[in-house]
Amino acid sequence: MIEIKNKQLARTFNTRVRTPWVWLVLAVTVGLTVLFYFSQKPQIIIYSRYMKSLTDYQLQESYTMRNMERVRIGFGGDSLVVQTLTMNLREMAMSFSKEMAEIRGLGLNAPSIETEQRFTREVLSKSAGMRRYTTGRMAWFQNFENAVGQVNGLDAQLRQKVMAVMDSMRAGYMVGLGSLNATEVAAVPDSLRGSLNLLMRENEELALAWSRFDNAMAIVYCEDMMQFFRSQNLDEISLKSKIPMAFYFLSLVLLLSTFFFIFRSKNTDQ
Repeated sequence: MIEIKNKQLARTFNTRVRTPWVWLVLAVTVGLTVLFYFSQKPQIIIYSRYMKSLTDYQLQESYTMRNMERVRIGFGGDSLVVQTLTMNLREMAMSFSKEMAEIRGLGLNAPSIETEQRFTREVLSKSAGMRRYTTGRMAWFQNFENAVGQVNGLDAQLRQKVMAVMDSMRAGYMVGLGSLNATEVAAVPDSLRGSLNLLMRENEELALAWSRFDNAMAIVYCEDMMQFFRSQNLDEISLKSKIPMAFYFLSLVLLLSTFFFIFRSKNTDQ
């Protein structure tokens, strides 16, 4: 008796499973599960976080360059502050590079490796150049102040012309004693003339060093990656805006399929 009932249940189950409505219900259920999975993926949050990281870098670099300008002209510059800021830039670039490697490992979209590597190399080169420049410029200003003390001993007219040259050097421009005539140059003591020539040569080297890192290449690569994340964000927003519509449609199909399946099952039983 039990075997007969089991066979009847098995026959009924097989009949139900072969019904197309069952497979439709299963397919719609799987579709809803997939939609739910994609709706929970946090790409928008991740991409927004990386955009914020790149924006923070841009602000940090801008702030660092303002401090570097103070170091360059010798007014209000703090070498310790600059050293800390440049290290922060380096750490931000290295951390960003590590995070990009991690999201590639997760299968998420990321900027091209070439752009990321160029950005990292540019930041590392820039921060290293800033540190070297800061050390050299602070030492230069010590010699500069010693020379100013000697210039103050010249007569008023000659002192004014020499100080104009020194003010240009203080501003970071490459200048020489060309603004002085031969008589005025001869009137400058040999020791002071030697100090001025040394300051000029060192100032030229520092000016060249400044030109190597005073560029916007890191910002350009940074902006390229920000544009990539903006595009990804827009794509994700567009995709996720369509998910609720698909979800509602499949839910309606699932509900109707269930009703038809129940109705057909009753008719079959009768």
